Amino acid sequence: MLTQVQGFSDFVLEQWRAIDRDYKDPNAPQSHARWVLVTAAVALVIPKYFGSPSSFHQFPWLGALFADVPHPSLHPHLFWAAFKLVHYGLLPYVCIKLVLKKNVRDFGAHFVWEPKIWLLYLGMLCVILPLTYLASGTQSFLKTYPKYGGAGESLEQFFLWEAAYAFQFLMLEFFFRGFLSFALARHFGSLAVFVMAVPYAMIHLSKPLAECLGAIIAGIVLGTVALRTRSILGGVVVHSIVAWTMDIAALAEKGELGRLFSG
Repeated sequence: MLTQVQGFSDFVLEQWRAIDRDYKDPNAPQSHARWVLVTAAVALVIPKYFGSPSSFHQFPWLGALFADVPHPSLHPHLFWAAFKLVHYGLLPYVCIKLVLKKNVRDFGAHFVWEPKIWLLYLGMLCVILPLTYLASGTQSFLKTYPKYGGAGESLEQFFLWEAAYAFQFLMLEFFFRGFLSFALARHFGSLAVFVMAVPYAMIHLSKPLAECLGAIIAGIVLGTVALRTRSILGGVVVHSIVAWTMDIAALAEKGELGRLFSG
């Protein structure tokens, strides 16, 4: 048992050493790190004031923009998901293009087909999904999920919400595992993963304690894998499947899932 633990520890350490070798650049301009961190700070602040579901009602023109979308109660949540394109997508994109002068593909935004890697992601799901099921019966879990309370009212609302939910995970992974991890790895090597994990854990502060603590581990694992594979898309898939499972488990516990799919 001790030998197995030591072997796993050596394997993990070797991944971080490999990141140090592949990414860390002693000649990387310090000004780039400053701009990346300032961009990240701004990107994490502005949704509090302009991108939350409650912000939807502060801007009357948004009502007209969403006028053709059914289910008005869903509109603030669709806006919340769409705003991720601004602070998790557009702001990093501007920094990448104007400051770092790189291609977005250099930050993990491309598909990599490597069976061993996808088996690793499958292994993550095999660990996380049973824990999700165990947590689904707790009151804190049921108060939190689904984030859109009307998800169980109709199939249309359910699928619209889950599609928007997956989109915001795409943006989230690009920001944390892509922009922050890849940009800072040039300066900090594998420590960039741990720098990224701090704000990533903090965006979970409104969630149940177990999920907050789990976010620290997930952030480190997904950041490490993204840098080693040079792709964030596996993390998007894992995040989306886990999130969908959490919503489905919550709806099942509340007795809404059967009604939803029975018509």
